Amino acid sequence: MRLLLVEDDAVLAQALSNDLAAQHYAIDCVTDGETGWNFAQAIAYDLIVLDVNLPKLNGLQLCQRLRRSGYQQPILLLTAQSSHTAKVTGLDAGADDYVVKPCTSEELSARIRALLRRQQNAATPVLEWAALCLDPSSRRVTYQGKLVSLTAKEYSLLELFLRYPQHVFSSSQILERLWDFADSPGDETVRTLIKRLRRRLKAVGIDAAIETLYGQGYRLKSPPETQLAEQQTSSNKGTFPPAIAALDGAEAALESQPLSQPAKAAPSPVQEMAFAAWSQFKEPMLERLSLIDRAVSLLQTGNLPPECREQAEQAAHKLAGSLGMFGFPVGSQLSREIENWLQADPPSSDIAQFKGLVDQLHHRLQGPPEELNSSDFADFILLDAPANPSSLLLVSTDNALLDQLQIAANPAEIAVTNASTIMDALEILFDETPDLVLVDLTVADAFQDNLKLLEAIASQFPTLPVLGLIAQMSLPDRLKISRCSRCRLLEKSVAIPDLLANVQELLTAHRFAKTRILALNNDPLIVQSLQRLLTRWRAQLFTLANPNSFWDQLHAIAPDVLILDVELPEISGIDLCRIVRSDRRWDHLPILFLTDHQDATTIQQILGAGADDYLAKPWSEVEFISRLGNRLSRNRLSHSRL
Repeated sequence: MRLLLVEDDAVLAQALSNDLAAQHYAIDCVTDGETGWNFAQAIAYDLIVLDVNLPKLNGLQLCQRLRRSGYQQPILLLTAQSSHTAKVTGLDAGADDYVVKPCTSEELSARIRALLRRQQNAATPVLEWAALCLDPSSRRVTYQGKLVSLTAKEYSLLELFLRYPQHVFSSSQILERLWDFADSPGDETVRTLIKRLRRRLKAVGIDAAIETLYGQGYRLKSPPETQLAEQQTSSNKGTFPPAIAALDGAEAALESQPLSQPAKAAPSPVQEMAFAAWSQFKEPMLERLSLIDRAVSLLQTGNLPPECREQAEQAAHKLAGSLGMFGFPVGSQLSREIENWLQADPPSSDIAQFKGLVDQLHHRLQGPPEELNSSDFADFILLDAPANPSSLLLVSTDNALLDQLQIAANPAEIAVTNASTIMDALEILFDETPDLVLVDLTVADAFQDNLKLLEAIASQFPTLPVLGLIAQMSLPDRLKISRCSRCRLLEKSVAIPDLLANVQELLTAHRFAKTRILALNNDPLIVQSLQRLLTRWRAQLFTLANPNSFWDQLHAIAPDVLILDVELPEISGIDLCRIVRSDRRWDHLPILFLTDHQDATTIQQILGAGADDYLAKPWSEVEFISRLGNRLSRNRLSHSRL
């Protein structure tokens, strides 16, 4: 499902985008009504979320224009106004629903799901193809009552086919539906995703469900009646691969636990996301509060200029609309009272009351976020889904290891393929080279064959990362392995989470190995942080504090990625970005901004100058590596197709 979010509050828009993307929605986010109109005209969205107070073209006007143009999909309005009149006005403008800020991400998600279900006009939200069932409310896929394990993108693709079973989707249409505008890859990614979904379905007994119409695209085949009859008569006798059976066992174990526990329940994934979001966005929120503090100081001197009052009012308005999403509903209410006070322009005798409200807000934001109440909303699965899923080849005859690894790797968007023989492994390697190979070296009878496999990988795929699982291995055996391969060795008794952590570290290091990165930043703390971080991931970092020699260094270094700051001596990072994009040699160079600015104007200037992405300070290591890796992957993929 592809959504358009039109929200001028950059912090709130980022938080909403993160929450919705984690629920497998493809999100495009713009900051004004005119841009929202242009996006809606160019792309077929399944649902549009609009803020009412937007620059250039407000949400009500945009909603009316969309309806006049024939747009029939759901429209959801976001606003800080809770009056009955405001709601009626929004619905009369053509909106399907109305959410008052501050709202939790759970409430917004539940409203979106309800609107999408209503749009389908189905008596039941469950989508079916023979004995294959997909439940959008729980995000569960089952076949003959058994759980089917899918990655986030595989789930979204299957849902698309099930919702439109007779429709033929071209590669470009699938890209448009499943990826957002900024993250859209190429046709090869669609072909890979189709192949992976077919394999997942085949693993549970569904053959040839997706049909390829050459020159046109892909569609879901009609379920054969004979297959349906067989499924109905043998549903109690069907057997499934070990990975699916293990998932069922894990689910049964969870269901067998008592419903009530004396200890306090662990935070839900949504709550954890809210806490993490507050850690990320706390500083910009406090910066907004500082504008209100300035207004307090000026009021106490008896001179509050109109522009300062307006800035404080806007800051309070944005705090009122966003603090609730981070677990501060009381903070939102206090911000609303502060906004109302500034709008009313009361006499100076009420300044003490105003300062009291601001002090209360400060005190509230010094504490931790409140736990969000999710009891009123349906549960849904949140997955951290990278834009480019990874593939792992496990060479082992240990079915228990395969089951555990598939279960652990699924939420991390790592597709695990198994080869039980050396010949099978080589066939997979040459047919569809994985991102990493995991070899089980604990079987004594197969040790020599596995050494030959390691030699073949080192010879034919010298850059492919390899991880080996060993038992209590002697020094001579370790020496034999080291002479034929540079694989990392782990004891097979290692816990699955630790094994997966090693897999992810090798995947990331492989992605960044020998990558040349040029960073322009005059903040020594930022430079030190980048050096520490990128050295760990085996990337080559080149830094410049002054842009005077930038053009010469750009040609001398020939970087794979350029990192810029907005504020630089003499020439701004935005101007440098424009210069780079004006040169044919560098027009495809990935450019990432690290900036203190989060206002809509600066962000529009950054993206308008040709940047691929930006990160607001303070940023986390995980976020930085993820964004940088995605840009590198897309750039390499586009070059491979040239």
